[in-house]
Amino acid sequence: MSLYLKISANFRTGVTLPTIEDQYYDLWKLASVLSTIGLPISDWCPPADTPANSRLNAAFNTTGPTDAALAIARADKDNHAPDLRTLGVWNGQENVGGTTLTTMYNTGRIPSNLSLIEDGIPAFEDYQNVVELVRGIVEIWSPMLVKVTPWGYDDHKIFQDRPPVGWMIYLPFELTPQQVPEAAQVIVIADKQKKGISGTLLISTTDVFSAENPAHVQIANAIETRLVDQDLLPTLREFLTRF
Repeated sequence: MSLYLKISANFRTGVTLPTIEDQYYDLWKLASVLSTIGLPISDWCPPADTPANSRLNAAFNTTGPTDAALAIARADKDNHAPDLRTLGVWNGQENVGGTTLTTMYNTGRIPSNLSLIEDGIPAFEDYQNVVELVRGIVEIWSPMLVKVTPWGYDDHKIFQDRPPVGWMIYLPFELTPQQVPEAAQVIVIADKQKKGISGTLLISTTDVFSAENPAHVQIANAIETRLVDQDLLPTLREFLTRF
């Protein structure tokens, strides 16, 4: 079975919605990170009414979003709301081998969101590639939370009102290996947008995580329990109010 992985991040956009150009440029920055692990920047396509029509245009070039992609986004009346906008691209591959990137920018109480979904791309089976991707997400969006969750793990998480640890979880404060001894790695990541502030990426296993592997699920569950016992895994409601 191929790896089906969802990486999501929550962050604050601010009181004013960025321009379409700026939001698309953020997607380009993430695509540039992905290009370093084998996903070519030229493969990404803007949305269209059919997959074939989507593939007629490139979303990005080497310097940013293409004029065609921006024109398509500007032509969509839904993208001109003052407080909410969703933009996305995909790599032109349907089913196995496919990847989508979507950002929902919101100026309200609910945090903005990045969603990356991939299906069976070998680069994502290397945990070090995923770590570098999370580093890029932190640099671009300064998130309050990043979840790296393989298909099926949500059914196994311990606490329904808190985010799952899954394969990896990024939390917006510094942790030590002594606080989370069950984690395979504890990586402190400096938040360049918030000087003096660091977050922590917890990795449950350096193997390819599978929700069908009881040992992997047991480790992730143990990390969740350890964090909650120390009041270090906020509830979903607390993420809304504290960060």
